[in-house]
Amino acid sequence: METWQTILFAFGGNAALLAVLGVLGKSFLDKLIVRDTKQFENDLKAKSDAAIEHLRNELQIRTIEHQVRFSRLHEKRAGVIAELYGHLVESLWEAESFLSPIEWAGEPNKKEKHQKAMNKLVELYRYFDKHRIYLPPEVCTSLEALVQNVRSQVVKFGVWVRYEEYELTGDSHTKKNDAWDSGWDAIKNQVPVARESLENEFRTLLGAAANIAVERGAPHAAS
Repeated sequence: METWQTILFAFGGNAALLAVLGVLGKSFLDKLIVRDTKQFENDLKAKSDAAIEHLRNELQIRTIEHQVRFSRLHEKRAGVIAELYGHLVESLWEAESFLSPIEWAGEPNKKEKHQKAMNKLVELYRYFDKHRIYLPPEVCTSLEALVQNVRSQVVKFGVWVRYEEYELTGDSHTKKNDAWDSGWDAIKNQVPVARESLENEFRTLLGAAANIAVERGAPHAAS
């Protein structure tokens, strides 16, 4: 074989070999890319799923924390309403006893009853004023109006019970009786209406608190 033929054959064989190697290399590289791409997609999906699950858990925790705080607020409000209503009832008892036209033997006199009624009204208002933040403005307005009405009747009649009967003139005696009649009329006719309205507002608030407590406990019951 001539020298030039040998050289051509050598170059031709190497070229064919290189072509084969090139095809094989490209095929291997394509498979490697496909495999790496698939692995990348799987890794990306796994990380994305983990991030979404973490975010979902965070949101659930925040929601539960909010529900707990909100539920505790309503539980506190329910306690305030119960205590406040107790003060209100005791104040109305004493005011009614003081303004009642009926007096029984052995009872405290009007001066003593006046003092007890005023003390109860002061206790009521102080408790209310310290806890008004737990009540809606409209409830505060209703309660203040009721307390002020009762207090004004107690004060108006209380002015006259400080005097003995012999110290009162005819005109003063008439004014005392007018104040007494006015106070008793308010206690028996005006106050019950205002009290019923306030009680309905209290029941509405307590109902809302009870519903929240039930909603809070529902998931635990289901589990």
